[in-house]
Amino acid sequence: MTEKISNVDDDLHIPYYEVPPTYEEFLENHLIPNKPCIIGPAFIDNWKARKEWIVPVDNLDEVAENIRPKYKPNYQYMRKHFGSAESQVAKCNQRHFTDQWRESMSFEQFADLWEADDGKESLWYFKDFHMMRTFPDDKFYKVPNLFEDDWLNEYWLQKGDDDYRFSYIGGHTTFTPLHADVHRSHSWSSNICGVKKWTMFPPNQEECYKDKYGNQVYDVRHVDPDQFPRFNEARRVVIYQRDGETMFIPSDWFHQVENIGAAISLNHNWINANNIMHTYRSLKKDYDDCRKSIEDIQESVDEAEFLQECQKLLLMHAGWNWRTFLSMLSCVVKNRYNALVVGKELSKNQPDLTYQMDKIEEVLDKWFEDEGGDLVKYFKAEDDVLYDEYQDLKRNITKIRELHALNHS
Repeated sequence: MTEKISNVDDDLHIPYYEVPPTYEEFLENHLIPNKPCIIGPAFIDNWKARKEWIVPVDNLDEVAENIRPKYKPNYQYMRKHFGSAESQVAKCNQRHFTDQWRESMSFEQFADLWEADDGKESLWYFKDFHMMRTFPDDKFYKVPNLFEDDWLNEYWLQKGDDDYRFSYIGGHTTFTPLHADVHRSHSWSSNICGVKKWTMFPPNQEECYKDKYGNQVYDVRHVDPDQFPRFNEARRVVIYQRDGETMFIPSDWFHQVENIGAAISLNHNWINANNIMHTYRSLKKDYDDCRKSIEDIQESVDEAEFLQECQKLLLMHAGWNWRTFLSMLSCVVKNRYNALVVGKELSKNQPDLTYQMDKIEEVLDKWFEDEGGDLVKYFKAEDDVLYDEYQDLKRNITKIRELHALNHS
């Protein structure tokens, strides 16, 4: 459900699909134009999580049924099956720099607080939890076909030491402050139970929610007009995502999310050909920020050492650096090349391979345009290992184009 408010433009209406779109429709109407949508419960109602993790809410208020949840957590089931897990738990009434204060807690401890708050306001939010990695044998969900083309998790799951698959579990009134998703990736979010209120801002408006020092609005419900005089100029839309519905949130859409009722959602961040340039620009900005922050040491170290220090800082600050980005692109291209060589059928839920290679080469060209000699120096810094990987990437792109053309001739 979309809430009409005074500063919402008519062209920001978010499409709702009772019947899930085809991949071709999703690609044309949402992935390529970078436009959100919401998909009805039929999309995920076959998930185990939608059958076993929840129970119906008693005495549902018919007047408010659109913005009140119809289901709530099966606390006993959740505690029994996931109680041993540990994660960071946010306390939503305590700000910590640009995020919320967090502490480590077992899911069993959290579930006691969560259930005690059933039906009333809550503070504790078990968020950014790698539930799928922690319980790999519990097949409680399946990635929907529209979201299969996911380079980010393809790379990290193949590498084996991380992923961008999360669960968010919180009580009534818990929330996530205003942000854009990690690496300016796409994300999808499926509500197992509860209602989420999304306040979403389309791209290219960041100056409206930053102050003169670059500080960003933390909570859209409490904005100081003296500190952020342009905030009310920002175009936005408010969406209520109900039980069983799935949101697609494209790259560079800032958003704040508030839970109504006890809520559980499963989320992936993901990257593919359609948003890889958004991701590169995010990496570029983070790199420039890191470089600027240590520019005072540049004259006291040699050029190669300064570049390495920038990359170390970038990895700590952003969670990846030039090496990671190159490795992800190499992994994606190599996987597609190997599939073509052995005649393996590729998923139909992705764009044409030529389109994908075009987008990767656009990013590589932009990367070299922006960084020039520094990029080559970095690639060649460790016995040419990264430079060889880059050369293999370029060769594999050429081979994919040749094989793809041959298969379609």
